[in-house]
Amino acid sequence: MKKKAIWIILVIAVLGGILYFVLKKPKEDVEIEDEDQDQKIEEVQEKEESKSKEKVTDYKYTGDTDFSSFSIETQSVGELTEEEFSIQGVEQSKEDGFHRIVFTLKQKGGEEEDSVGPFVTASYLSNLGVLRLDFQKISADSTGIGYQQEKRIDKDGVLRIYHNISAQADQEIYDIGVVSSTPFKLTSEYVKDGVWEVLFEVKYPGELAIDMDLGSEEFSREDQAIEGVGIKEGASITAYTYGRPSGLLKLVWVVTATGSNPIPSVKALFNNDGDLVVIFEELQLDRVVGSISESVALSSGITLTAERTGDFSTYVFSNVPSDAQYKLSASLSPNQVSLEIK
Repeated sequence: MKKKAIWIILVIAVLGGILYFVLKKPKEDVEIEDEDQDQKIEEVQEKEESKSKEKVTDYKYTGDTDFSSFSIETQSVGELTEEEFSIQGVEQSKEDGFHRIVFTLKQKGGEEEDSVGPFVTASYLSNLGVLRLDFQKISADSTGIGYQQEKRIDKDGVLRIYHNISAQADQEIYDIGVVSSTPFKLTSEYVKDGVWEVLFEVKYPGELAIDMDLGSEEFSREDQAIEGVGIKEGASITAYTYGRPSGLLKLVWVVTATGSNPIPSVKALFNNDGDLVVIFEELQLDRVVGSISESVALSSGITLTAERTGDFSTYVFSNVPSDAQYKLSASLSPNQVSLEIK
């Protein structure tokens, strides 16, 4: 009986060892796979963090760029002829100490390398805080930047590319917003098949801390106001434009003043008759009111009248739909007060 018991115990021990080995091995495999998975997750996270850091890494000027060919004087390229051009597009890039903006133009019928290039003028307009690019003999524009619209840059004092409204049908104006006067260089070069590139390079003037009221960011029917400057600072309105970018009615006042803040004080509200009234307070000069001798038809039945009383200029927008909302805002370089109605 004892021998039989001993054999039974030995058999049970051997079977137990086999079961232990079989069950133990898969468990070890699962643990190893988990470790590999954790390692892969950590590697992915590290790569993502590395990519994120690369995106936010700011460029630093090395000081190697030669700016001797840059100038603050008015510059031009090409010649003014009867040849017409279409603007195909615009690209921009951040370079070492300067910003490069490249316009691509296509000349009608000009496919030789010695063809006359597009006539473009670049100049600094201190009253607007912009470098203005004036394109002549333009038959079409395909940059994708609509009139009164912009493409933000916001790099070391170069703020934006703004597509301004021109006085002539074959003229296109692009204003490059800068925080202060800065040297620039305008060149052009022939590419092929009647295609030209106009290169505009602007030295970064450096960031400027701006702490001023730029108005509303949201559309509403509530009273809105901008706290700006007045007569003491020479606040003035020099011109205005209006259009319908993106389906909105937008009227823009070009404003100036001495000192660091060029935006005049202004407020807007709906009166009891449902008219939208915009009042500029304490203006030294308003060249627009005098040019509006009678009602101006804007769009969708909305009309504009204006009057000046003392130092105040009042603009009244009539026939505004009862459910319409508006936004009163300001922008710098170019220096503007804008009213948008939707």
